[in-house]
Amino acid sequence: MKDEIFSSLQKASLKIFPEFAGSFQVTKPQDSLHGDWSSNIALIMAKEMKKNPRELAIEIISALEGLDYSKKVEVAGAGFINIYLKEDLFFSQIKNYALGDFQGLLVEKEPKKILLEYVSSNPTGPIHVGHGRSAAFGSALANLLKVAGNKVTQEYYVNDRGLQAKTLGLSVFIRMQELDNKKIVLPDGCYAGEYIKDLAIKAKKHFKGKYLVKKDDNLLFETLNEWFEYLDESYENFLELANYVIELQTDEIKKDLEVFQVEYDNWFNESSLYEKDLIQKSIKNLKNNEIEKKDGALWFKSTNYGDEKDRVLIRDNEEPTYFASDIAYHKDKYERNFDEIINIWGADHHGYIPRVKASIESLGLDSKKLKTLLIQFVSLKEKGQKVQMSTRSGEFVELSNLVDEVGIDSARYYFLARKPEQALEFDIDLAKKTNKDNHVYYIQYAHARICSIKKELKKRKIDFNLKESLEKLSLLKETEKEIISLVNGYPEILEQCYKNKELHPLCFYLRDLSSKFHSFYNAEKIISDDKDYSDAKIALSIAIKEIISNGLKILGISCPETM
Repeated sequence: MKDEIFSSLQKASLKIFPEFAGSFQVTKPQDSLHGDWSSNIALIMAKEMKKNPRELAIEIISALEGLDYSKKVEVAGAGFINIYLKEDLFFSQIKNYALGDFQGLLVEKEPKKILLEYVSSNPTGPIHVGHGRSAAFGSALANLLKVAGNKVTQEYYVNDRGLQAKTLGLSVFIRMQELDNKKIVLPDGCYAGEYIKDLAIKAKKHFKGKYLVKKDDNLLFETLNEWFEYLDESYENFLELANYVIELQTDEIKKDLEVFQVEYDNWFNESSLYEKDLIQKSIKNLKNNEIEKKDGALWFKSTNYGDEKDRVLIRDNEEPTYFASDIAYHKDKYERNFDEIINIWGADHHGYIPRVKASIESLGLDSKKLKTLLIQFVSLKEKGQKVQMSTRSGEFVELSNLVDEVGIDSARYYFLARKPEQALEFDIDLAKKTNKDNHVYYIQYAHARICSIKKELKKRKIDFNLKESLEKLSLLKETEKEIISLVNGYPEILEQCYKNKELHPLCFYLRDLSSKFHSFYNAEKIISDDKDYSDAKIALSIAIKEIISNGLKILGISCPETM
């Protein structure tokens, strides 16, 4: 409907002013008294034509064609054009929703094959609350993209190589010695959380003493490099231990994410890039004049593409950098023939965007296919105090702990209810409330209340036919019809979320719709002696329930029938 109105207004404007190319809007008015749709086209045109916007609005209305769906069109305020729909059309969408029909609500004209990579935290520790925000956002975005008809592959990139992986192995190795009653000081840079002890217990049992040192060995190393030299000299393949604990930790990450309603189609290991020699092959595919050897290292001239400085690909010790792995990984993504590739990264990775884009262009690939969305940091607040988090010190709040405290639904909702590019302060006390202050609780309570209406009908043996009742919606009071205006705005909310790749407008919409329903529910009894009026109110309630259910499903949040 919005597109039809937009097209009609555009055609009318070109009759009056053929050169008009301004950007105007068609929106839902906040107050239903101002119509079902409103446009600022006359105000935009008036600036270009240097005419009175109200007079121009009258001209546009006179030039409109194909408005069979409108009851009336009028000028309001400084020159807004307000459109009122005919009653049968006004009620048409809500009838579909009540029957659970959401087909065609959000349609991608050219469905795409999309690769969506998100979270991809290093398997050196548990998933923490910061990762949880990316997990909620990525999985909900995948749901939204699928609703529009796209084929979405969700992927997790496992960093199972490099210094951090080796450091995890060392951290577990030292804890294994402590389990064997040896006192060793953990050097700076190691991981110190309780989960390291759990991994050490499993590793000690698995390797049956293989990585336990003799009691008279004097291990007084102070730095990571000293430890690594010792391990390389003492063990033929120390990475065996590191790989084992990485696999264990990756399994824990999978479990935590599955509980959080996040499931991936593919887990891509960085180590596979080395096994297939893809890093060296990718570097060879970069433009020859953009690679140079300097100070014993191999560099990529990313400044040729606007990056702030050139980047090292191979260090002077012949070890590839993380950036080199990223180039190979992105080349692999492109070779899998996706129409669109979306990376969801933490905001601290913003500096990576220019260099990755530069490498893609140097490879001769289409950088426009790649979109990177950034998720800002999360802080926790409890009892008015900020909760401190630090992954290296082990004092971080795991996602699983937050979920245990506030529940999956509250965690997902509040992770999604803020613009991803804005930092989030997660209020634990608010997320645990069971009243209207907690928006997700209030949304779910609206759903449960409507389910209770249906149960009450059955309990009181009251005949109710949904299709027949939907034909009685015109019996609703004007204040109740305002809810229908909000209901009819659901497609535009989904379109906004889809276009901008964001979920918070849907969170706010469900909050507002639920609030309207609770007011409607509390105003007077839904089931009353006036059979026809009662049927109309029940039909409206069921439509609201179906929208709440549909919206929460996209967000990955449950819809309880009782609370």
